[in-house]
Amino acid sequence: MINKKRVGSKIGIVLGATVLFTYLLMVMGTFVTSTGSGLACPDWPLCYGTVVPPLELSIWFEWSHRLLGGITSALILVSTLVVWRYYKGLPRVFTSLMISLLAVGVLLGGITVLIEAPMLSTFTHIAIISSHLVIATLVLICLLFTLRYVLISKAKGTDSVADTKGYFRLLFGAVYLQVVLGIVVRYSGATLACPDVPLCGGKIIPDMSSYLVALHFTHRVSAVIILLLTAAVLYKAVKAGIDARRFAIALGMVLLQATFGILIVVMQMFLPVIIFHAATGFMLLGFLAYQSAPEFFSFGKEVGRSVDTL
Repeated sequence: MINKKRVGSKIGIVLGATVLFTYLLMVMGTFVTSTGSGLACPDWPLCYGTVVPPLELSIWFEWSHRLLGGITSALILVSTLVVWRYYKGLPRVFTSLMISLLAVGVLLGGITVLIEAPMLSTFTHIAIISSHLVIATLVLICLLFTLRYVLISKAKGTDSVADTKGYFRLLFGAVYLQVVLGIVVRYSGATLACPDVPLCGGKIIPDMSSYLVALHFTHRVSAVIILLLTAAVLYKAVKAGIDARRFAIALGMVLLQATFGILIVVMQMFLPVIIFHAATGFMLLGFLAYQSAPEFFSFGKEVGRSVDTL
């Protein structure tokens, strides 16, 4: 007889490691693009036609990113295999989607390198590189949904799931849209389209004739809405007698993310601030994905039906 808790713990460790490496890969990707190293290796999948590229800093930034991507991909494959070995139902759906997204992401990564130069300033170029990172966020979300499922099943289902009235689901949806918008702003070159804070070009509402200004301003307005929404949700959770600590953490992360966003403009895209902004945003998204998973999928009911191979 297989020990359900022991197997769940081991699978949880594998999934946790995969989540960590996926997160680090996303942050590393931001570093590579922000340092202009994204095309340091002009070919793909090799770098200058070799496994060990020339000793140049920008080349090794990009090569390290590719190496981290290879390790992460291997962990995703291992995670999928062990989940399929012991679970049915939703975990298989999540991991199947994850593998499909991984394949598309790898393909887009290669396309980005191979067609970068001739399509540098086109809409297609922006769409491709933005889609590459959006896919990475979806992979991270699938991993966290699977991890939450495994940990709930290990804890025997519904006893481990507190009723949070759908608040995390609301925050997750809002933050995910903001993250996608932020990715588009970043890779369309609209990061400094509004060069001042809190105004935009010296105006409360700027001229929207430029799509870059429109993108940037929309991102700012959305950030304010999310901040107010998170504060309101925290207030309602406290008033409803729900354990508000996780909502307080979410608000703290939103405030930190907003602070880094402001500093990017004030400090004119200072590299460490860009990295911290991305790292905080991805961490906030991951936190909300993990917390909202039971609200989306009613894990407590599903667990009893699908964990029959343990």
